[in-house]
Amino acid sequence: MRRFAESVDDLELVDLPLQGGEFTWSGGLNNQAWARLDRFLVSPSWLDQFSGVTQGRLSRPTSDHFPIVLEGGGIIRGPTPFRFENMWLKFEGFNDIVRTWWQGIEVRGSASY
Repeated sequence: MRRFAESVDDLELVDLPLQGGEFTWSGGLNNQAWARLDRFLVSPSWLDQFSGVTQGRLSRPTSDHFPIVLEGGGIIRGPTPFRFENMWLKFEGFNDIVRTWWQGIEVRGSASY
């Protein structure tokens, strides 16, 4: 186990946060022993590509292990630019739709913001 821990340290692997409970296994007399045996380990470069990823602990109907699942996150791509389509201008009633929308917005604050 020590060599495994050293490898995790050498590779700078990260144990993602576990949602839904602190432990992934229970056993012993009357399930009095609890441990965190199961986990996802990821590299720092992987974390740079995905944001908001956690481990989720699921229910365990029969096993002594709680299954875990990788949840959330996504590829970090930055903001998506707004794209105006010229065909919108040809849509009948487009100007009225935009005018109604702009007139329905209430802006609070100062002109400088």
